[in-house]
Amino acid sequence: MEEGVMTVQYSRRSFMKGALLSAAGAAGLGTLAACGQTQTKGGDGVVSYDETVVWNGRYDVVVVGFGAAGACSSITAADEGASVLLLDKAPKGFEGGNTRYCGQIFVNGRGDLEATRAYYRSLFGEFAIDEDIFKVYVEGIAGIEDNFANTFNLDKSEFVNAIEGSTAKTAMYVWEFSPEYPEFAVNDSLCVSMLHDGVSDAYLWGIERQAVADRKDKIDVWLESPATRLIQDPKSKTILGVEVTRKGKTLNIRAENGVVMTCGGFENNKQMIQDYLGRSKLVPFGTVYNTGDGHKMCQAAGAEFWHMHAFESAMNFGGASFVCEEGKQGKTFSVAELTTGSSILVGTDGYRFFREDVPSRHGHVYQNGVWENPKFPERVFIVYDQTSADLAVKSPWFKSEDYHPESATTLAELAQKIGAKSEVLEKTVADFNSFATAGYDPSFYRAAESMRVFDNGPYYAWEIMPGLLNTQGGPQRNGNAEVLDATGSPIPHLYSAGEFGGICANMYNGGGNMAECLIFGQVAGKNAAKKKDPLDAYVVEAVASDEMYTPGKETDLEEGKSYETTPNQYLGKGTGIGGDIVVRVTVNGGKIDNIEVLDHSETPDRGGKALELLQQEALDAQSAQIDVVSGATVTSDAFKAAVEEALSQAK
Repeated sequence: MEEGVMTVQYSRRSFMKGALLSAAGAAGLGTLAACGQTQTKGGDGVVSYDETVVWNGRYDVVVVGFGAAGACSSITAADEGASVLLLDKAPKGFEGGNTRYCGQIFVNGRGDLEATRAYYRSLFGEFAIDEDIFKVYVEGIAGIEDNFANTFNLDKSEFVNAIEGSTAKTAMYVWEFSPEYPEFAVNDSLCVSMLHDGVSDAYLWGIERQAVADRKDKIDVWLESPATRLIQDPKSKTILGVEVTRKGKTLNIRAENGVVMTCGGFENNKQMIQDYLGRSKLVPFGTVYNTGDGHKMCQAAGAEFWHMHAFESAMNFGGASFVCEEGKQGKTFSVAELTTGSSILVGTDGYRFFREDVPSRHGHVYQNGVWENPKFPERVFIVYDQTSADLAVKSPWFKSEDYHPESATTLAELAQKIGAKSEVLEKTVADFNSFATAGYDPSFYRAAESMRVFDNGPYYAWEIMPGLLNTQGGPQRNGNAEVLDATGSPIPHLYSAGEFGGICANMYNGGGNMAECLIFGQVAGKNAAKKKDPLDAYVVEAVASDEMYTPGKETDLEEGKSYETTPNQYLGKGTGIGGDIVVRVTVNGGKIDNIEVLDHSETPDRGGKALELLQQEALDAQSAQIDVVSGATVTSDAFKAAVEEALSQAK
């Protein structure tokens, strides 16, 4: 049995135990295919392969992965009249994939198709790209403002474009991506945009999630329900449905018209990171649930892969994180004071390996005429002196519980603490000091104004790790969002969208993936929803299915719930990262007696813990005017808004 593809075995009396086909049946199968005979429902004789599978549920479309691409695919399929099952392996509070954690920006061609086409042609550089899929992508980017507004019924006047003259408070945070490679821009039309004046606040994700919830009559959502296999007709290679693990049971779910794979990348699969990216380790900044499961499923179904080398990162040094345990989410940092001055980057041996002041474009740095992702040694340290530490001490990252630098009065002592050779580290710093004095760095050509001679001690070494935002590679798709096999032909009824086999092969502009999720999510959803021709026939015996899971039977995305209150209790609602945060506030004699969080879908280890702290702080303050919890700003603001709404009713 091929890994990732379910092939069901059967016989006349025991459909799960017999051989797949007798020799006579196999010969007859070829004859039927040659005659072009269609399926006959029920009984022994000529039936399609899907009638030999025991199905536990049936939908028009099954979408695997509940991030932006999965949401857009599901919404589009539902609006085309299809019944949709949307699956995600993450539990409640963690759904959303990388969309939940990203900057919430999208690349915007602002109606200029020719400029958008020219810019993206330059980003691909020497990398080939199919003209059909390229056309769909650039046309989608050129018209993306209207698309977002029309799809989600939004007011375009509230959109923020990071362009010259913008007074939006968040424009300054994303200005560098408008465009990210200005040397390739033919004019100033291309930029990055936001749906409101805010970044990294899950706003875009919240809108897409709500749009799914609003279609609960058409879309069922199953969380903590990973797809484990694609069920494929062995003759025609048509994808019939998926095998799903849910609540301890293995279920076969039929997808009448198509399966859409939107399950992201392989950032959390160490073996795939090593095999495809050539890095020993890269800590993910986004979701920890992107483990490459869908890649294996599609590979077993015969999919061709593309862009497996491509990935994006962020912040200093081509993408760096605080040190964290394997399997945990990394944390980015940006400390400009340590990219300049008396500060260097060294590997375990104590040698420099990198130009510390080089700008990073989503983790790509300029090396030998091209922008590429840098390769780090096994262990990496920022080595700096007291002057640099004093300059950087006000940075919020220096207050992190994860910031634990080593310190020593001499470089030899510091080298011992980090496992480097003392003579190497001493020579590295001495060489750097001579470069700083001369104003010229022959090793890595660091800018003269970015170098300062080290003090005589104390010295510090802060260990960091290389990190990544997302991988791009996966099953290759065409302009119809169909997944292709090794011959370049579509695998029937199999579609994909988003970062799962993303279009980016080379240089990347910020917001490109979020645009791709919308553009190809819609293409995939529309094509997957189309009614399909009857399947090829077999001379076999049909089996009875037990289809207990049908549209509307079961969903994990509950919306519009009711809550009980007494005469002195008041409900309030705020919008967090995972959706609504609902509170019930009890007020007696003008005093807040109790604050209860009745419902939320915030990430348990961040937003969930923050809510516990916020409840007590609001009680102690007898007010919603409390400080936000560091690292949970969106959750904090939503809780405060919910409490304020409840208290406004008590006046």
